[in-house]
Amino acid sequence: MESLSIFFKSKLEVHNISKYDRLGKQKTWRVRITNKIGASVIVNYFDKYPMFSSKYMNYQNWRNVYEILIIRKEHIGINKLNTYKKVEKIKNQMNNKRCVFNWDHLNDFYKYK
Repeated sequence: MESLSIFFKSKLEVHNISKYDRLGKQKTWRVRITNKIGASVIVNYFDKYPMFSSKYMNYQNWRNVYEILIIRKEHIGINKLNTYKKVEKIKNQMNNKRCVFNWDHLNDFYKYK
């Protein structure tokens, strides 16, 4: 797992999550991005190898915020309050707050690119 941490140029941690299965608490890996280089590695990776589940939609939301803050730097300047509101709106559509699901990305999922 250390090699994954080096690949992502970020911190990789193991966490016990509160969801139990028949063997007890489940373990999960979490990548914590700590710099722009690590974020760009994540973007390049998941753009090339997309996820299958609703995590794909969460990634698309995260990527949208990445574009807003890192690429376009919309949080700098006089419009920063509007930018933060835009980011908060995106965040409130993710994970267990998601109420709109679009599975169009699965139409060509198995086709070789």
